[in-house]
Amino acid sequence: MLFVDADQEQFVKIAKPVYFHDLNLDKVISHIVDGREEYKLNQYFYNLNKNLEQIQYRQEIMKDFEEKKVYKTILSYSKYLADIRNTLDRIENLYYPLQQQRCYLELALRYQKNLEDFLEGLKSVQVKSVGLKELINQFIEILCTGTFVEFKNKTANLCESLKKIRYCVVIVENKVSVRRCEEDDYAGEVAKNLYLSDIPLDDDNIVGNQTVDLNHVEAQILEGVAQLYPEPFARLDSYCKQYMRPLVASEVEYPSDSLRASRYPFMDHNILIWERELQFYLAYLEYIAPLKHLGLAFCIPNIDISNKQVRAEQTFDLALATRLMEETGQKVVVNDLSLINDEQIFVITGPNQGGKTTFARMFGQLHHLAGLGCPVPGLNTQLGFCDAIYTHFSYREDIRAGHGKQEEDLIRIHDSLKEATASSIFIMNELFDSTTYDDALYLSEQIIRKLLAKKIVTVWVTFIDALTLISPQIVSLMSMVETEDLTRRTFRICRKPADGLAYALSLAEKYGLTYNRLMEGIDE
Repeated sequence: MLFVDADQEQFVKIAKPVYFHDLNLDKVISHIVDGREEYKLNQYFYNLNKNLEQIQYRQEIMKDFEEKKVYKTILSYSKYLADIRNTLDRIENLYYPLQQQRCYLELALRYQKNLEDFLEGLKSVQVKSVGLKELINQFIEILCTGTFVEFKNKTANLCESLKKIRYCVVIVENKVSVRRCEEDDYAGEVAKNLYLSDIPLDDDNIVGNQTVDLNHVEAQILEGVAQLYPEPFARLDSYCKQYMRPLVASEVEYPSDSLRASRYPFMDHNILIWERELQFYLAYLEYIAPLKHLGLAFCIPNIDISNKQVRAEQTFDLALATRLMEETGQKVVVNDLSLINDEQIFVITGPNQGGKTTFARMFGQLHHLAGLGCPVPGLNTQLGFCDAIYTHFSYREDIRAGHGKQEEDLIRIHDSLKEATASSIFIMNELFDSTTYDDALYLSEQIIRKLLAKKIVTVWVTFIDALTLISPQIVSLMSMVETEDLTRRTFRICRKPADGLAYALSLAEKYGLTYNRLMEGIDE
């Protein structure tokens, strides 16, 4: 469900990308996978696909998820399987073997019905993606195999045999005994508590709320019934040994990262893998749903491997949007962006706290999320194919590094430029702030010329306005302020020639020489 050809297991050990922290993608992914730890989804969100066909494969599935019935069918299927896994854990801890066996039988019925309902639900909708069409075909094949049909028939026959059991409970003073009974009696009520009745499969109390150990009297009654009817209970024991016996580590065919339920022979491993991969889609769509409800837009981006033009309308920083929604219930400010014709580099200037770094993070987030095959923040989004993301953000000097901050910056940038291709993107944020203006201008210009030569799309946040004049391929953007109050930021980033005030304002703020600070001093 995530990979066109490759086996998903090869992606298990992917490390978190180094740019995640700079782009706040670590916070985004943490929100997305929260509550789904058992699926170990982080690996899927770390992997920036290097294959356009892979990206489009996922995009098609995401589009199918927009159909409410598809989404609800898959969500219901996943919730039932999660409930089955949780119930398996509880059944393992039951004390009385006969109670365990009957719970396993009921759980098998749930599992079979869930698979059949899932298949029927998807077949009733005209899915368009190759992935979901293939999933339907795989489910049809599994449910028609001799192994599954035999499993289903044995389960049904056992349930029917146990349903026919009739017995009486005889209580004389402090002694309780059971005997065969052909006439109507209270056996049905007692059997319901002992998992010997035909409880409807849509009843949530089949197993989920009844996996509490029997008391010793109930257990003795159940043992007595088993002695009265040894044949069906012997078949139940054989059935559980075949399908429900938890496998030991040496018997498990698949890697240790697989879902725990794969230890049970009756749980098809491929079905568990598909469910895990479907969680990738469910988790992301569940994460963005409240943002969409707030009125923020998302779309499937158009990715063109032969065109480096970039366009996005009403786009935003996903991490910031989530934080604002959770803390204040407010919408984040949205922005438009575009690189057309030969344009290649955004140089963003403007006052501090105006949204420049947020814009840079947003640009990186767009490319990573698009590379996952996910809907991205905004409308009418077009991106070039991205094979790698390199970020270089200003940070405090580490005295343990053995060299200065400027040297460290240059080493990292040199290594990144050596690795990068024309399909990579760079995000540079306030570099060389520890050196003089002239040195920062010279070094920045040299790096920009190398980025232009390698045709690398870049976002460069700086206070050095002169960088916008290096080449016509550079687009000057500015963080805007209110026209009537220059101290108020709008957090809008617009195409505008650098006005020469950003660096001056930065120095004034650094040395406490802004108008407001000076007036405060006069008032004192």
